[in-house]
Amino acid sequence: MTGERGGGLRMGAADEQHLEDGEDWLTKDEVRKIWPQIRPGSIRAVARSNSVRTSAAPSPDLTREPTYHAADVRRVAERIARGEADVASWQRADFEAARNDATPDPPVRQPVHWGPENVPGLLLLAIVVGLFFWGLTSPDHHHGTVIYYVR
Repeated sequence: MTGERGGGLRMGAADEQHLEDGEDWLTKDEVRKIWPQIRPGSIRAVARSNSVRTSAAPSPDLTREPTYHAADVRRVAERIARGEADVASWQRADFEAARNDATPDPPVRQPVHWGPENVPGLLLLAIVVGLFFWGLTSPDHHHGTVIYYVR
């Protein structure tokens, strides 16, 4: 066997013969059934971090996914059940549920009501807008008026 980056083991050419001889190897879908606690997209990473042997031989389902050594998969399944496996929280299938339990939903924003508490702000807004338009129409001794430029 040769080492693979990340701690997993990859089978060498001589070990591939065991795959052909019927040694127990599992596809990703079979591993998903044994590891229901793991997100499907994290199976390869969890297998690598827990030293599950993988095969470079083509998977029987014709995908590019490696096949996984069945004994190693079962060993890691026991460790997952005991909470001893090397599994990040985001790799777990129940991660969203656990996160949702830990963090409450944000408060619901209440709609704005046009009640008496908004009157001072509305008056200020009306004064500012009125002054703006009054400034546009009033004569300016140096530059003329807006009406003068529009004509």
